[in-house]
Amino acid sequence: MSIKRRILGPIILLIVIGIVGAIWVARAAIKTQDLIQDADSAAVRTLQATERAQRIRAEIESRLSEFLEFNTIAPPDRIRRNHQRYVDAFQNVWNDLRAAPGSEAQKRMVAQVEEQFKSWNTEASIALGLIYDTHIPSRNRLDTLARRLELALVALEQEVRLSAEQVNQDARRRYAKQVVIVLVTMIGIFLVAGSAFIGFGGQLVRSLTQLAAAMERIRAGDFDTPLSDLQRRDEVGKIARGVADFSSTLRDLSEAKTHIEHLALHDQLTDLPNRRALQDYLERSVEQARDSNARHAVLHVDLDRFKQINDLMGHAAGDQILLHAAEAMQRQIGPDDMTARVGGDEFVIVLRGQGTDSKTKAIAKRVIEEISKPVEIEGEFVNVGASIGIAYLAAGETDPARILSNADIALYIAKSEGRGRVSFYNDATRARFEGNMALLRDLRIGLDNGEITAFFQPQVDGITNEVLGFEALARWHHPKRGMLDPGVFITLAFEHGLGDRLTERIVSDAISALLEWRALGLPAPSVSVNFSAKQLRDGGLVEYLDDALFAANLQPKDIAIEVLESVLFSDGVDPALNTIAKLQDRGYKIELDDFGTGHASISNLRRFKVDGIKLDKDFVAGVDQDAEQEVILRTMIDLCRNLNIECLAEGVETEAEIAKLISLGCSRFQGYGIARPMARDAVTSWLETHYGRKPDAKVS
Repeated sequence: MSIKRRILGPIILLIVIGIVGAIWVARAAIKTQDLIQDADSAAVRTLQATERAQRIRAEIESRLSEFLEFNTIAPPDRIRRNHQRYVDAFQNVWNDLRAAPGSEAQKRMVAQVEEQFKSWNTEASIALGLIYDTHIPSRNRLDTLARRLELALVALEQEVRLSAEQVNQDARRRYAKQVVIVLVTMIGIFLVAGSAFIGFGGQLVRSLTQLAAAMERIRAGDFDTPLSDLQRRDEVGKIARGVADFSSTLRDLSEAKTHIEHLALHDQLTDLPNRRALQDYLERSVEQARDSNARHAVLHVDLDRFKQINDLMGHAAGDQILLHAAEAMQRQIGPDDMTARVGGDEFVIVLRGQGTDSKTKAIAKRVIEEISKPVEIEGEFVNVGASIGIAYLAAGETDPARILSNADIALYIAKSEGRGRVSFYNDATRARFEGNMALLRDLRIGLDNGEITAFFQPQVDGITNEVLGFEALARWHHPKRGMLDPGVFITLAFEHGLGDRLTERIVSDAISALLEWRALGLPAPSVSVNFSAKQLRDGGLVEYLDDALFAANLQPKDIAIEVLESVLFSDGVDPALNTIAKLQDRGYKIELDDFGTGHASISNLRRFKVDGIKLDKDFVAGVDQDAEQEVILRTMIDLCRNLNIECLAEGVETEAEIAKLISLGCSRFQGYGIARPMARDAVTSWLETHYGRKPDAKVS
């Protein structure tokens, strides 16, 4: 049964009982009042009849006295008629008295009064001569009988009054008794119903109290709180089941909230804290450093060659590398330290309480060694390295962003010095970084203003003195610092996304120079342009070069593509190798720059055919004076000749070096011994001086 019915049922029952009791009492009161009124009416009628009897008796007695006293002689008939009239009136009174309700005593007394009247009437009739009798009653006798009749009437009147009063009292007693019975019955019913209602209310209060306590425990986070009344079919059971479902929902929401908070503060792939969590951690570390003068080390870790692996082998392989790196870093830190992932392949390690540079550097080196261990991906072993910049969070530091910036600057310096390096932040590194950033701003402006131009260094045959081509080299006409070599800004440009713009400018200058020199009838077979590995991985490079040459009415053989040996170090699925193959198919010459300085050079030449190589100047300089260097250089030249690859020596400066190289079988030269890199106009003059113009050349 529902609570609604269990509550409203007794209330309605009690209301009905109250109404019935009230009706019962009211009806009893009306009935009692009717009884009292009837008794009073009967008593009044009886008393009125008694009074009439008294008046009639007094009138008869008066008439009788008058007759007896004055000896009045009246006709007998007249006396009889008058007397009979009084007797009939008295008889009507007796009829009224006999008909009136009353007690048995009242009825007996009415009969006695009637007997007394008959006796008195008989004596009076004899005295009046209406009845013949020898014995005529005396006046005293008649007075005595009259007094007896009067006393009987008085006694009857008293009895009527007492009887009426008794009837009233009996009616009131019956009414009181009925009221008491009704009240006792109602009280009993109220007590029984109230007890049941109170018992149910107490049970309901206990159940609701238990549910309220359970709700409080659930609100406090105890979602496993046991609940009773789950099997009840009433509203309490529904509430209990609702609370249970609510607890389950809250548990799910709490778990979801915890999960969301975890996701908000952790990287989804590595489950390491993210940048936001790192920020909070550094803020706490700043407070700790301020209170305890502790010195915490912040290591900014960047993976080397990660993007190359990610591009070559896909994001799944990249994810495995990131997981490998995260696990490697976690193994090297203590329980109070933190490793956070703050970018694609960037991590930050916070080492708490690091005192010396040597200890911090040792940990950083171990991190690099662990990260650099080979990782097997799809049956192949892949290596990735790391560079680390280190800054300290000391008592004087209050800005976590500044600390991260310091570590980032140190990382920038470490990467600029090569892979797998560790660099500490100091005032000099910030000055160097800020200088590079200022130079970068100038470089953006310089590209917009045309300050970057191509210089050209001739390549000649040392035996025939024939011009073989030119290498286009970038030069920056800085408005304040003067002419800057590419070593100052090339790396900066490619690190900050300006490499493509710079290369486009050099290619444009190279094409323009070729067109000019050929129009002047000067020898200009081709121009070599350097391309980075990142540019070679761009699938649009071939289309770009084709469009540029088509617009200038030039052929692919007019542009040679110089690549570093490190490009060929990657595996056969490197997009750069695919681009090189497409360029060769289109007719572009591929030249391997700085040959001999990379890894596994001979293996690379065996795996990938190039059109020419450029021997690094470190092998050329002083070859005429160093026998071991001569042996090495001879071997490299013989290798090229046997593989049918053109060989050009860079950095040639002296006639002795030229003679030695010719004797070793290499006659293609580039270097200061031939000519320095020159602006386009200077190259024009140099060509006119050394070779002159063809007679049929047209100058536009």
